[in-house]
Amino acid sequence: MTPHLEARLGSLVAAGGVIWTANVATKNFTNFENIVLPNGPLELCAIGILIWLHAKWRSSVTVR
Repeated sequence: MTPHLEARLGSLVAAGGVIWTANVATKNFTNFENIVLPNGPLELCAIGILIWLHAKWRSSVTVR
């Protein structure tokens, strides 16, 4: 997998986590005191960011 493809995949996974988080946070929204996020959405976003960072690291390092 090329670093460019890996970066694109990581950004799509992170975007999916952000969209899922917004969906969960605004479902049955009445006020800010009731926002409790379950496990899953933010972790998916974090995994996507880690994949993206790994791709950026791969593109900046040259292996001999």
